[in-house]
Amino acid sequence: MVRSRSVVLLALAASVVVPTLARAQGLPRYQRRQANAPRLMVATPYAFAAADSAAAVGIAGGMRDRMERVAGSDYLVIPDSIMNDALLQYGYAKDAILTPQLALTLAKQLQSRLVVTSQMARLEGGRFRVQARLVGTSDDAGATITIAQNAGQRIDAFGEAIADRLAPALKSYDEAKACMNLRQQKPVKADKVAEAASKALKTYPQNGLAHLCLAQHLADQQGPKEEIIRHLEAAVEGDSLSLIALSQLATKYEEVADSAKLKGTFGLMLRVAPTNQKLREEIFKKLLALGEANFARQVADDGLAQDPYNFDLYDLKSNACLFASDFKCAVDALEQAYAIDSTKADTLFFTKISVAAAQRPDTAQLLKWAGNGVRKFPDNVTLLGYLNQGLVLAGMADSSIAVTRTLMKLDTSAVVPALAAAQGLIGKGRYADAEEFVAFAEQRGDAQQKQQLALMLVNGATPLLQQQKDRAALQQAATLARRGIALGSSNARLAAVGNYVLGLATYLQIPIVDPEAERTKSCELARQEEQLLADAEAALNAGKSAQPEAAAQYLGVVTQYKPRAASMVRAYCK
Repeated sequence: MVRSRSVVLLALAASVVVPTLARAQGLPRYQRRQANAPRLMVATPYAFAAADSAAAVGIAGGMRDRMERVAGSDYLVIPDSIMNDALLQYGYAKDAILTPQLALTLAKQLQSRLVVTSQMARLEGGRFRVQARLVGTSDDAGATITIAQNAGQRIDAFGEAIADRLAPALKSYDEAKACMNLRQQKPVKADKVAEAASKALKTYPQNGLAHLCLAQHLADQQGPKEEIIRHLEAAVEGDSLSLIALSQLATKYEEVADSAKLKGTFGLMLRVAPTNQKLREEIFKKLLALGEANFARQVADDGLAQDPYNFDLYDLKSNACLFASDFKCAVDALEQAYAIDSTKADTLFFTKISVAAAQRPDTAQLLKWAGNGVRKFPDNVTLLGYLNQGLVLAGMADSSIAVTRTLMKLDTSAVVPALAAAQGLIGKGRYADAEEFVAFAEQRGDAQQKQQLALMLVNGATPLLQQQKDRAALQQAATLARRGIALGSSNARLAAVGNYVLGLATYLQIPIVDPEAERTKSCELARQEEQLLADAEAALNAGKSAQPEAAAQYLGVVTQYKPRAASMVRAYCK
């Protein structure tokens, strides 16, 4: 059973097979009239728990059978065969279960005027509760009902009961839609708008579309706020899944400063669209301003108490926890969501759980979830970055280096991990291994990153000065310092420190070279000593502001050595 994946339903074309007038010509008049009637699609209830899929299909069958009788000749209920043809055409299995949003998309592509979407949850004792919504495919509101299965009630009979509860909403739809159409005509005939809404509400007082029409009509006419609010409240009562009605009601509550009702409306909006990131962020900020930062988490918990397999509510809870900087709560919520349906874990899921694990930080969780994400999305640079962060925290240097190399291939701006790899390798004295990362940062980094690299190189040179009898170590120190000076020349303090380190690294080589030059009477070593003295003098002068007294002392020794070096050059280089 294929469940909720992102698909190409948006690309569904008019080629999908639907009943047409030509095909209906040979039918009796009643059936021909029904075949040409507006279409109504009854989607299979969405079930978060895979084990409930078969029950969902059975409920849908009962809903469609009864809705055909309820609709009569006024609407053509799209049969299972037509829906399954469309589903198969676009990679779904027969009787695939779609989210309400995807079901709405399918209904639009099948040119359905109305759609019934629903969502089910299992109650204690094995019974089901279904929230069903009948709405026009181009409308902002409709009618929503919630119904529980009776003890011992057959699945198909439960589906029939759902359709029966929606029957008044269907019978009142045309007048509610007429109200909306009349409201948009110019000039607006207020009496006609009110008459259409009145007819709809006489048939079905809870018609959310009719109440929304009246609220919007009053708003257009600059009517009393209390009347607008009254109709918006009625619209939400009739269709608790209308995000438009909820949003407009929240705006009115803000205008009249009714924070208690505003908070409650925000809770309903979060339940309607738990994965709408932009909406979540806006509501979280407003809840924070109301001093209700934890309310969104409570909304999710309340929903999960009724529907513990609802992946989207766990996702909502994780975002509420992140907003409150409760990172353990966020990780726990996402882990529970993953346990319910790992197939819904996309790049955003793995990024969120990695962010939460990195903030605590919880190295084990960060390695686990960033690693899982990279295995599923191996070229995702964000997840690779978090995996690398976990590897660095765990001290797994070689693994971190391998991940950093991958990052550098995928992302030419991956300077931060390159700097981290370079720093780790330089700190361990693996200068040759560090070179590729130093070169990458040197080439790709911005001014600030180059300053950071310069400081890293100078700091990396400093410990080598302790190895005063190892010329190779001192030469490495000089190389690092010289490169750091070149990168950090715009920073006077860094340049001074770098030059002081370079001067000292050069100066300390003189006591190693001098006795060997004298012992072997080597012209080459004598010239090297002469050059070392010149380089040390220049660097110490450039860096003496970093350590004035020490630099002056070393420069004094250099001055004393210069005649000796010149003498050896004259003696050995004939």
